[in-house]
Amino acid sequence: MTVAFSGDPAASWSILLEASLREAPDPSVVAARMSRASEEFPNLGPAAVVLRPSDWDGARTEFADGHYSVGDPLVRVALAGDSLMIAAHHGAVDGLGLLALLGIALGESVCSSATGVALRSPDRPYLLNALDRVREAVWTPPARIQPTLRGNESGDHLVSRALPAVKLGSARLTSAALDATRKWNATRGAAHGRVVAAIGASWRGGADPRPEADSALLRLRLPAGATEDDVRALLTAATPEAGFPSAHNPLAQWGMRLLASRLGSTFLVSNLGVVKGNVSALRFFPAATGRSGVAFGVVTTGEVTTATVRVRRRNFDAAAAAELLDLLCDAVLTGHEARR
Repeated sequence: MTVAFSGDPAASWSILLEASLREAPDPSVVAARMSRASEEFPNLGPAAVVLRPSDWDGARTEFADGHYSVGDPLVRVALAGDSLMIAAHHGAVDGLGLLALLGIALGESVCSSATGVALRSPDRPYLLNALDRVREAVWTPPARIQPTLRGNESGDHLVSRALPAVKLGSARLTSAALDATRKWNATRGAAHGRVVAAIGASWRGGADPRPEADSALLRLRLPAGATEDDVRALLTAATPEAGFPSAHNPLAQWGMRLLASRLGSTFLVSNLGVVKGNVSALRFFPAATGRSGVAFGVVTTGEVTTATVRVRRRNFDAAAAAELLDLLCDAVLTGHEARR
């Protein structure tokens, strides 16, 4: 099965979920469950092989950076003791779909507090949005999180931080990412006046996730000086972007390549909410595309909120990725204390 999914043609579009389990599952049982899932859900492609890597970090890099070829499984699974990693092409499943795959692998229910945007609908077709994006890219491109490198290395750096569980909705997460962007760029003498946030969402909620792609994207133009309350108001009023056309549309692909350095958002944030399941910790890495190639992910389980950042290697080294994530975490915790 081939997934047609447009967007940044250089990106792998591989989203990733890591789980620390309360007990180690039987790899053969996990493999059988994933095989049955591929039969039930054709969008997953051929059955995933459950890898048992000796190099966990290397497997994470391979899962995140490796592009999906025609005929490949669209889901990747690795298991090492009580650590489970699931990656999938974003055209096959969304973030909540990864949670559904986790539940399938474990043979039990995994659910999330995340709410969907089913009651909202795009207010205009993709073509009009695309024309606006082109006009924006040419005349007023979104601010970029200032790169620390001008390299050619492919792939992404993935970094995570564990925090005490905090109440963190999409508005606060977006506001924290905005604050991190402002501080990062100000320190480097770069502009940050036209920040555009992309917020990953789903058309459905997380109460009963399915291994499908049902993602939605909200896009907010954040004015200079925007506060968390401003972000919340903009988010409440936002309508999802219309879906991408087929990736096989040559005109769309040509336009994406021509304007790749100016299209998209300043950053993406995606929050899987509070997850209930037989896991002690989760780490979620959404796709990093857009102007900056920076994506922040958040998920809470039990007493732990885990924040992640995914950045393009050609623009940021690992130390820069860690520093950027620290800025986000500081803003999250500061906002949490201010709201108490």
